[in-house]
Amino acid sequence: MTTHIERLVQRLDDSTDPSYDARAELIGIGPDAVPALIDGLPSLGGFGQLTAIEVFEEAADPRCGPFPTCLPPTSCQARRRE
Repeated sequence: MTTHIERLVQRLDDSTDPSYDARAELIGIGPDAVPALIDGLPSLGGFGQLTAIEVFEEAADPRCGPFPTCLPPTSCQARRRE
């Protein structure tokens, strides 16, 4: 069964309004959203990962750690060129 927070995390990959709405709702949920966000991070594409980082920064939860160390270096380099 997928929880509401997990569904929001999955929506972070959509580069249109649903992603921004999910981002805002996850930020509003705060630290309670962090575990599902951490679990879902590997399944997200580039846009979703960057959006997740924004949520992590807003949550200011120590479980988030420094970013983007968790992302593959090649994907970070590719995103910086975009």
